[in-house]
Amino acid sequence: MNNKKVSFKDKQEQYKDCPERTTVQIIDGCRYTVHSHFVGDKDLDEVMSKLAFEAAMRESLSA
Repeated sequence: MNNKKVSFKDKQEQYKDCPERTTVQIIDGCRYTVHSHFVGDKDLDEVMSKLAFEAAMRESLSA
C-alpha cells in the first residue's frame, strides 16, 4: 500500500481531464453546492449487477 500523501494540487492535475458536474441541492432550506468529479475507477456493469443482486436478496429475505 502506498502511504505517500498526495496534495490537492496533485489530485487536481491528475484528474483535470475527467468529466465534472456541479449541482445545487436545497435541503431543509439550506443550499448545498455539490461538485462531482468522475474519475472512472469502477466498472459500472459490475457495480450495477452487485446492487441489483443485493436488492433482490434483501427483498427475498424480508418476505
